Amino acid sequence: MRGMSVALCALALGLPLAAKNFDVQGQVTLNQPTQDLATALDSKTGLGLGIHWLHRHGFQHTSRTRLDWNVWGQGPAVQGVKTQVSNYHLAFDHLYHFQDRDKGAYLVGGLGAVRWFTEHETSLAATRSHTTKLGVTAGGGYQFNRNLGLEGRILVSGVDKAFDSSVVQAALVFKF
Repeated sequence: MRGMSVALCALALGLPLAAKNFDVQGQVTLNQPTQDLATALDSKTGLGLGIHWLHRHGFQHTSRTRLDWNVWGQGPAVQGVKTQVSNYHLAFDHLYHFQDRDKGAYLVGGLGAVRWFTEHETSLAATRSHTTKLGVTAGGGYQFNRNLGLEGRILVSGVDKAFDSSVVQAALVFKF
């Protein structure tokens, strides 16, 4: 199973590189947790870094493979429990540009896998866990020029069936 995961990741990251019309971008992200995750983290904002591989399809369409790392520092105890959360997110997005893909507004939607790491600490014990869940992304952005843009999106995911860990993200996107 692990070998299959490595092979799928290599394929996902390698496909855009095999194409002639691709770009590599980075991102710096602010992450605001919502619902259950916001309660557990006392609504503490997290930070993230990411790398994008973009494959351009014609004038208005772009496929993007995105690998993000997001982390929230341990906040104050909420109901006697201190929580720290981080995740890795491998996503496959589609961008629709309203105008030129190098400048102007666009919409983004995608699917991916989110690897969640959680740590809960009480005065008696600490527990660590990790899980991989589906992540659905939707949002929009504005490309100021070919090298710089802003993007807002929501990542809908969950740590488990009873714990909603959706996140509102604001990203500064830049070309290397």
